[in-house]
Amino acid sequence: MSLTKKLENLTKACLPPAGARLAKQMSVGMRYRSQLGACKDGFASFGNQYPQTTLFVAGLPKSGTTWVEKMIGSYKGFHELMIPQVARYEMRAGGSHDYELPDDMFTRFDNALVLTKMHIHGSTHNAGLLQNANIRYVVLYRDLRDVAVSNYFYVRNTPWHPEYKHYKGVDTAQGLRIFAQRTLRAYEQWVRSWDQNRDENLSLMIRYEDLLVDDRAVLTEIAKLFELDHSPETIERITKANSFASMSSGRSSGTSNEKAFVRKGVAGDWTNHFDDELRTLYKEIIGQFLIDFGYEESLDW
Repeated sequence: MSLTKKLENLTKACLPPAGARLAKQMSVGMRYRSQLGACKDGFASFGNQYPQTTLFVAGLPKSGTTWVEKMIGSYKGFHELMIPQVARYEMRAGGSHDYELPDDMFTRFDNALVLTKMHIHGSTHNAGLLQNANIRYVVLYRDLRDVAVSNYFYVRNTPWHPEYKHYKGVDTAQGLRIFAQRTLRAYEQWVRSWDQNRDENLSLMIRYEDLLVDDRAVLTEIAKLFELDHSPETIERITKANSFASMSSGRSSGTSNEKAFVRKGVAGDWTNHFDDELRTLYKEIIGQFLIDFGYEESLDW
């Protein structure tokens, strides 16, 4: 972890929520300059090894995006980078899932090995910008019922998060109702936007659940898309180093830590938290979505 990131985490832990948000917004410029410098250093040392120098990951929040980012970041020379505009927008709006990329986005990354992960939606503007720049990308999503559960535990335990005020002190059932009212429809549209607008020759759409079943197979497909080394030895090394146990300080998948960013690492946890009222509410909003994207065969769940 970089010194900048360590200082950012310390600041968030020590300041009240409003102060932590302000400090985070003020630090994004310094963090960007540090990250871009590392990306340029990586290019100077390893740039001739990679046909693709910008690796782009668009992930629905709480859908394994950080996991994929860490695996791809295992390739020598690539470094994570977040442009300041996105970071500031996330802190102001509670997420970047409706953010529109700046037109000069990819001209900023000349002579750099960049790995950039964002929660941006697949608007015609964003998808078109990626296509025009010939940038290959991965899109990650998840069963929205599990996203709702993961979001509740994460935001409830993150006082600096812009949505914290809505979840503070509420129980799980109420938190899931709040998510349905405030966010669920937008997240459904997020997935549909990428499904409708992405360039299939430049991208992959990946379900978090498929990562859980066979992370090596999924990483192999990602590595092939990005023209990275996808030999069995390399894939095995990377997935082992970035397993759930490694990312959660030794916990096995399914063992929950409600205060951790990497909380549980399973699919279908929503069944442990939904009552009949919540099932009815979520069916009304995303019942067809769950059928369209293969999570259910009917509304009988």
